[in-house]
Amino acid sequence: MTKRIAILLLVIAPALFGQEVPREEGDLLSIGRTATLGVEASTAFAWDVDKNQTGLETKAGMELILPLFPHADRGMYPDTSQGPAVRLAIKNMSFTWLNIYQTRGGNYEQDDFNTWTSRPLVLTFDSFEADLVWKHYFFRVASSTTVFRTTQASLFSIFDDVMDARERWYVFWPMTQALWTADRYNIQQLPLLRGKLARDFIDEDYRNLRTRISGILAGGVEFDKFSAVVKVASRHPGVATTDPVQPANTENAWLFGIDFAYTPIHNLLFEATGFAGINYEKTDVLKNPANFGISAEYRYTLSDRYFLTPKAGFDFSMDTAAKTHEWEIGAGVVFNTRGYDFLTSSRILDWDDVIPVGASLSMNMNNDNVVNMLLSWFEPAGPDSILPNFGGFLQFELADVLNNGIGRDYGILAQIEYLIADKITPYIRGGYIPQFRTSALASTATTGNYITRGALGCYVTPVHFFSMDIRYEMDVINGEIDKNIFSTVFTIRM
Repeated sequence: MTKRIAILLLVIAPALFGQEVPREEGDLLSIGRTATLGVEASTAFAWDVDKNQTGLETKAGMELILPLFPHADRGMYPDTSQGPAVRLAIKNMSFTWLNIYQTRGGNYEQDDFNTWTSRPLVLTFDSFEADLVWKHYFFRVASSTTVFRTTQASLFSIFDDVMDARERWYVFWPMTQALWTADRYNIQQLPLLRGKLARDFIDEDYRNLRTRISGILAGGVEFDKFSAVVKVASRHPGVATTDPVQPANTENAWLFGIDFAYTPIHNLLFEATGFAGINYEKTDVLKNPANFGISAEYRYTLSDRYFLTPKAGFDFSMDTAAKTHEWEIGAGVVFNTRGYDFLTSSRILDWDDVIPVGASLSMNMNNDNVVNMLLSWFEPAGPDSILPNFGGFLQFELADVLNNGIGRDYGILAQIEYLIADKITPYIRGGYIPQFRTSALASTATTGNYITRGALGCYVTPVHFFSMDIRYEMDVINGEIDKNIFSTVFTIRM
């Protein structure tokens, strides 16, 4: 334990040596100039009415975030009108160390927090490009945006980033998990239909481990309204390396593709992408791809606050070796009610700022006439709500509407809440969801039963940083009560 404390002191000692240790309170609590420390402690009382059992559970945790480089655009953005120059662009880059300290139970000491797991610094960014540019032309050496992937059509939702929470580095990676990930990110475990809701029939992504390519070169042009990229990549290097994942390209497997974007008028975007392979059927991929995808999106501005964005896409995928093909079409609309780029969090859905405020409706269909539909709505209760202080969320899912695939199914979950005096939020939640045989999020096997879910509660914040969540919840399966619980959670958080 002493060694662990010494490591932290080596970091902060220069700032503290010879000084009285400062006391920081409330939302000013921080370490260093850019680091932040979040602290949460809670005790929950629960009463299982059916089993007539009661109890308390206390948990306390701290989350330390040390951004070595805070989020910013970094790199070189030269004036290319005079001659060729190098462009190295890293968008929204951050280099961060995240660590958590946590314990459970009402009686604990300092060492209970310090179950030590080494956690690395993590690099995050939106996009990375390394180009040689001149005027409107560029030669691309490496990029995270010019990739061999086709997925222009899908079943989309305002809750896409919530449903994909496991793709976040601080949620999925065991070495970098944030505090209490299961209780904070995708709390309602969307989608409700799990693997039965096919959100993306076609996602030809050659970035994964099995199909990973060893190198890529690209070149193209970019104007204000038009851009095009021609790209080429190989399955493995020309000479074998010591890495077993990168042997020599003995099959001479190559990919060739093109990306295209066009904006004929303001806020209207057309995109197309596609690629084809040679000799890939000789590799462990066992198929020779030839695919393309096209999409269109228009952002219609109703006001500074309201935006209506219809979208549509089409994907086509073919295996030229087996002479088989498949396709997918998708379409829908997103209605933003607090700005196009506004994102926020939710105590009942996801604690990260990944949720747009508004609604969405979309559908997709594949070549087997399997149709899925998804309706989503989210409005935080507050003075800025469309109906002041009224809010909630809705997730309504329809899988295989025409019953041409694994079978028609549906699920719904909704909550309505109202904010009173900025401190009291009564809410009611209900749902009707199929019961799955396993806990796997991608499971498609159901028991044939449905869960009728209900909750009635009140979220109260009488004092800043202190909250009480008083709730009664019940699950009913085929007329029999499966869960019948009254609980109250007292939380201090900053």
